[in-house]
Amino acid sequence: MSAHAQIKVEGNVFDENDTPLIGVSVVAEGGTNGAITDLNGHFSLMVSNANSHLTFSYVGYITQKVQLKGKKLLKIILREDANLLDEVVVVGYGTQKKINVTGAIAQVDNKELKMAPSGSLAGMLAGRLPGLISKQSSGQPGADGANLYIRGNGAGDGSPLIVIDGVITDYFPSFSPDEVESITILKDATAAAVYGVRAAAGVILITTKRGAVQKPTVTYNGSLTLSQNTDFPKFLNGPDYAYWYNKAQLLDGVAEENLRFSPEEIDRITNPGENEHIYGNTDWFDLLFRNTAPTYTNNVSVSGGTEKIKFFASVGAYNQEGIIKRTSYDKYNFRSNMDAKITDNFDLSLDLSGYVSEQDEPGASAGVGSYASIFQQALLSYPYLKPYTADGMPIASINTAGNGNNNPIAARDLSGNNNVKKTYFQGNIAMKYQLPFVKGLSVKLNASYLKNYTMQKKYFLTYDVYGWNQTTRQGNVETGRIANKVSLNQWFTESEGYTIQPALEYSNKFGKHAISGLFLYEFSRTDESSMSAGRTDFPITDIMDLNYGLEVNKDLVKGGHSQAKRAGYVIRLNYSYDDKYLLEFTSRIDASTALPKKYRWGVFPGVSVGWRLSQEDFFKEAVPFMENLKIRASVGRLGSDRAISNTMTYFSTATLSADPTVLFGTSPQKYLGLSSPVNPFLKWQLTDTYNVGIESSMWNGLLGVELDVFYMKTTRSLESQSANFPPSLGSYYPTYINYGSHDNRGFELVLSHNNHIRDFTYHVRGNLSWARNKVLKMTEDANVPDYKRATGGPMGRYWGFVADGLFQSEEEIAHSAVFGPTLPGDIKLKDINGDGKITWDQDMVPIGRSNTPEMMFGLNLGAEWKGFDFNMLLQGAALFDVNLCGLYSSGIRDDTFYTRPFYADGNTPYYLVEGAWRPDHTDAKYPRLGIESRSNGGKFSSWWVEDGSYVRLKSIQLGYTIPKKWSKKAGFERIRAYVAGGNLFTLSHLEHMDPEMPSVNQGYYPQQRTYEFGLNVTF
Repeated sequence: MSAHAQIKVEGNVFDENDTPLIGVSVVAEGGTNGAITDLNGHFSLMVSNANSHLTFSYVGYITQKVQLKGKKLLKIILREDANLLDEVVVVGYGTQKKINVTGAIAQVDNKELKMAPSGSLAGMLAGRLPGLISKQSSGQPGADGANLYIRGNGAGDGSPLIVIDGVITDYFPSFSPDEVESITILKDATAAAVYGVRAAAGVILITTKRGAVQKPTVTYNGSLTLSQNTDFPKFLNGPDYAYWYNKAQLLDGVAEENLRFSPEEIDRITNPGENEHIYGNTDWFDLLFRNTAPTYTNNVSVSGGTEKIKFFASVGAYNQEGIIKRTSYDKYNFRSNMDAKITDNFDLSLDLSGYVSEQDEPGASAGVGSYASIFQQALLSYPYLKPYTADGMPIASINTAGNGNNNPIAARDLSGNNNVKKTYFQGNIAMKYQLPFVKGLSVKLNASYLKNYTMQKKYFLTYDVYGWNQTTRQGNVETGRIANKVSLNQWFTESEGYTIQPALEYSNKFGKHAISGLFLYEFSRTDESSMSAGRTDFPITDIMDLNYGLEVNKDLVKGGHSQAKRAGYVIRLNYSYDDKYLLEFTSRIDASTALPKKYRWGVFPGVSVGWRLSQEDFFKEAVPFMENLKIRASVGRLGSDRAISNTMTYFSTATLSADPTVLFGTSPQKYLGLSSPVNPFLKWQLTDTYNVGIESSMWNGLLGVELDVFYMKTTRSLESQSANFPPSLGSYYPTYINYGSHDNRGFELVLSHNNHIRDFTYHVRGNLSWARNKVLKMTEDANVPDYKRATGGPMGRYWGFVADGLFQSEEEIAHSAVFGPTLPGDIKLKDINGDGKITWDQDMVPIGRSNTPEMMFGLNLGAEWKGFDFNMLLQGAALFDVNLCGLYSSGIRDDTFYTRPFYADGNTPYYLVEGAWRPDHTDAKYPRLGIESRSNGGKFSSWWVEDGSYVRLKSIQLGYTIPKKWSKKAGFERIRAYVAGGNLFTLSHLEHMDPEMPSVNQGYYPQQRTYEFGLNVTF
């Protein structure tokens, strides 16, 4: 026979029940020819060799490879893949088969998490879970975690519940991702109802790794990560500062002889000679930042087991140095999870875990919002001054705006230290007994204990600087800005809690009927205590302990404690008929001491249904290419008491008077009084949730679609009454009442594609989430015009004046409404009510969206080929705004270094002066260049509200696994090396700053771009 002759091979493919399988992929050896089975399971294709191999693959079934051996007619039986059909996902207080889940959930496993660069666990989730909103506002070591919201900040109370291995905690964990098996989010009421009162904003379930029946294996994961800043504005250098400052003064009308910089001084700045001791050209940020900062990650784990006992244990270290010297974060963790089968009916699990961490920064904070922080001092430092005098004393900038003397390098190196140490421990024990007299019925007891400590020790040291005043052209030796005397403050907090969960579980199957149920009681108690102390005036600073301070800081000597108890009953019932028709009912009955006795208990039910349409015979015939289609719907109620956790703890509202004002006999005493009365009618905040979803898979996995559409309505929201009563009442009224209401609506869409071509396997997965909230009811003044009302609009909007371009002439100003003194080039404001004036009361309207994105999206690309593996994640956000002006929580608004040239007499970014309005540059992007501050209302306007939308290359990784025959020769089971990057580029409307930067800042620690080199070894 000719080598090029073609042979026709045909046949039929069936399942184990002799039912034809539609859509089975049949590929000939070499991948050149292939076929798909038809309605009758039939296929035919041409092969070039009578002994060729054919590969049969189908979703949910084990792939089978068959050698022809001369046969031309085949009958193939495919077996169901038990691992796929029995694939489970983590749900509240247990697991369920993925095919039977009717609630809205999303899950990411360890394999995908490890594709993200090393860092905080929370930061790894961005773009990977549909419905999860993530925002990381800082790159500071130990403070670079992300804020997480499930279905936006309009969902319930806005703060998702965190559950670690079945135990509720109050914060996202800090342990190593090497310990994590999966992270699941529960998004709708049925999925989250088992957590009742604390689940209104969704639930994040974190499940740690466990042992398996296998020989013991040891795995080492290690990496070196180098980080550098992402986007950060370029600020003026010394000569350019002098040029633009003088130009700004000229536009303000300052005479040339009165300009800040004379021609001689500009020459000294531009060309400093050997004898120049003051003027120079200093890039303070270049001195402040390192080129790169290293992070070292090391983890060793051991896992294995037999049918009787399984174990997983790990230890790890994470050592991160900051891009600013003297900022660092070190963490050391351990975990031991053990499962034992004591008898045929009795199982025991024991989990122990913990970590210790230490965060360091200078006494002058490297974070945002702190007084005289390092970043703020860098922005306030003059770039035309040298950093040090000839004898090594720091030269500081004396700002005319009254911000003291500033030298960020001195603040970094000499201001003292802020050290935060944390110790965390969690222990869980679970016992399960299968009752022998009732098939499928078991009794279970879970108990957990948590303990953590935090010790913060912060001291400020004084140091001398040579303060230069450019106005007087004089310098003096002064004490650095951060502190005028040496001081030490210490804070200690301790938290201890335990949870007990006795439960009954039942699961059984009667023919085509499958029934399971859970009844659980949960009691938890948390005790917290805190204390602080401080002293000043230290004669020696070599040993900074409280013992050596001579003067007590009386305001800091304080302490307190609190106790919280919760109890609840959980009910869950699941019914399935023939794996087609699914029903789930969940409910939780909760009680909390935060509420009055009469309203303490609440019932939070949920019900969901599902229909696996793809299991119907008529559907298989009508839509043969769709191997899976499930339709599901749910409705339920959740609650929240998060904002009132201490309302009924009477002494939490008690205050001790500052001075003795009460007489007992003849002795004046301080009095203890309540700051406000307790509200005896306070009730649970309620959130009703409705969800409809579909899950489908087509063409043997070539296309997967998941879609969820939801609506949530929150009622009885807690509102403060401080604005509803006159000051004459002296605040003697309940702090909170149940009054407000808001809703939240949106969708989540996931599209996936999986395929293989010969030995090349790849996958594409994209997700898109959108959630928009609206205030339905809140306390507002009845006299407020409709266009100024918060009711009817989304939460968290920016309010201000509407910008209407830049004034171009005095004549235009004369014929326009203005807020205050205005010049050409200033921002023109829109007169909303047309009264010829710009006023707070009538013209302040919504000018921007919340800084929390309404939309998040992610696109994950992965591939494997002959030992190589590749993964890339593009992540982005949209429908949110960033306010470049300062809008503080106190309600105060102000310019920032990013919006006003030479703000606070500090430095300014190039874009702000080069793009500023000038008589010779009227088509400007930014307002008038000038030094003079005018109350023209521009800083309160929409001019400075920017669209925050962005797309970011969140992570990319390329790895190579050495062939097993080579690694085994070296004594290893598996060796893999990889290179990875994070935040490598960002596309956004913000040209000079990171779109996730803090909304209110006068300098912040930039997000980090990372380059990682790693090694995975299994013994």
